[in-house]
Amino acid sequence: MNELLKITIEKVKEDFISEPDSIIYGELNDGNKSICSNEDPLKEYFDFLRICDGARFGAIDLWSYGELPLHQTRISDFSGGPEKWIEVGQILYEPLVIEKESGFVYCFYQGHPAKIGQTLGEFDCFMLNYVFGKKYKELIPESHLDDWYQYLERVGLA
Repeated sequence: MNELLKITIEKVKEDFISEPDSIIYGELNDGNKSICSNEDPLKEYFDFLRICDGARFGAIDLWSYGELPLHQTRISDFSGGPEKWIEVGQILYEPLVIEKESGFVYCFYQGHPAKIGQTLGEFDCFMLNYVFGKKYKELIPESHLDDWYQYLERVGLA
């Protein structure tokens, strides 16, 4: 995992301890140290789960390791299905997936699963830019009204 991402996650976890209203716009679970995976393209994602086993960042939800099997039904309609994709979360209820071969993150819009959109980068890049950065506003309409984005601005991440 990218060291900057690790530091950012730990800082946000610390902030949330002293900020009782944080549950309204974000939640970071404790990590799951027992996760083992040798799947190299998914390494960044599994590294994340080891320090934060599931989370909610405003309109972005990331499943915990235990929830993964429960959230793979939508990808069965995608070209290549579960052999090619793993659903790791959602953005405004739209599937957030990682392509298993490349490790790149995508958000699919329901009704258009066969059309691959622009990648959001590898997992660490996605986290730093779209979850903890200014690019969150590219994914979330009217992000200036979003409590998570306001938090990012308040702490200097966006």
